[in-house]
Amino acid sequence: MSEGLTQPTVPATPSSMQTALDFLAQLSQVIASTNELQPILDWMVEKTSALLGADEGSIKLLGPEMTSAAPHTIVRKSSAGLESGSWEAPVSMSVMGFLLTKTELLNTPDLLADPRFPGLKNVTSRVRAVLAAPLRVENRITGMLAVTNRTPGRTWNPEEIQLMSIVANYSGDAIDKARLRAEAEQKRRLEEEQKRTESEFNQAKAIQMTLVPSAPLEVGPWEVLGRVIPARHVGGDYFDYFPFGADRFAVTIADVSGKGLPAAIMMSNVQASLRAFCDGEMPIEEALRRVNRSVARSSLPGKFITLFYAEIDATKSLMRYSNAGHNPPFLRRANGELEELSTGGLVLGPMEDSTYSVGETPFGPQDALLLFSDGISEAMDPRNEEYGEERLRAVWKDCQSLAALPTIDRLIAEVVKFRGIRSQSDDITAVVVSPRAAS
Repeated sequence: MSEGLTQPTVPATPSSMQTALDFLAQLSQVIASTNELQPILDWMVEKTSALLGADEGSIKLLGPEMTSAAPHTIVRKSSAGLESGSWEAPVSMSVMGFLLTKTELLNTPDLLADPRFPGLKNVTSRVRAVLAAPLRVENRITGMLAVTNRTPGRTWNPEEIQLMSIVANYSGDAIDKARLRAEAEQKRRLEEEQKRTESEFNQAKAIQMTLVPSAPLEVGPWEVLGRVIPARHVGGDYFDYFPFGADRFAVTIADVSGKGLPAAIMMSNVQASLRAFCDGEMPIEEALRRVNRSVARSSLPGKFITLFYAEIDATKSLMRYSNAGHNPPFLRRANGELEELSTGGLVLGPMEDSTYSVGETPFGPQDALLLFSDGISEAMDPRNEEYGEERLRAVWKDCQSLAALPTIDRLIAEVVKFRGIRSQSDDITAVVVSPRAAS
């Protein structure tokens, strides 16, 4: 017997003991047949209600902290003509409070008229005749097993009371073990799902990283280098650069709305379209028109892509570009002055027939270009202040003597420092076209 708890004082009759043993044997079989807790509770309620000739049955399990009488689980089995649902809060709290305080069975022919529960006399409820027993684990009450009739006046005989007491006394530990096993199984499933998701994201990230250049490009007097840091395992930022012979090359950056795997899939479609249409021969305006049409036909509703694309000719010291709604890149002249490149058109995707203007500007051997995503300019510090383009301008101007790699390192370090303890909320991408470092 558990210390501090009231146990039945009347010896169980052979009949009630055998019925209880049969119940517990069947309960063991039910527990062994499933790793889920709910089917076990359902079976107990239905079986107990049938054994005791009750209209309904209920199990209430208290939370692990045992700090309140609020039921953790409520199970109800109804028969024809009977309602199904939770007990009214005053009824539930009164019965559970009685069991927690008295640590003994509650047997009442009419709960609402019982003088032990004066607070229920004005309550309307279908819970009238009640036989309820506490569920125990060691010396703790962990819940309640009850049967009820909706018509007052029902009395349960001593053998039925003994049966309920025996079933409740031995079921508490069985339910607790089943609960622990169900929780362990749920934890195992969640861990397996997490590992599977992690593996899929890692594969997607590896694929995404193959879509952006992994090495710098050197064309004419310039070197080109980019870096993307996804906010999640995979993101929606994209950059690329590729040569057209010895003296011409393309450089581009794009930002897909949203983050995660859907954005990465859209980004891969953009990469394929750019490589297909932006070949250095097709006019930029026509190439982007075709890229936009491809995006519009394949993207999900509400999704769009910002993009900047440029072709640079070393022999002519000329850049031709088009900006489809992206953050205007910063062109830094040899004298340190900055220009923004905004000529272009709408973002890609919303309208299939969008057209794109092309800008043209000199681009000399000592000029440099910074392409960036809004993950840099819109990075937030702990006070909800944006990093902003003015800070980025200042850092970009201060990097005039640096090559591409140290410039990108400096830019990202400045953003991380500004962000402080605040986590990264968007993909960070930067691409730098700068004069080659002196050999």
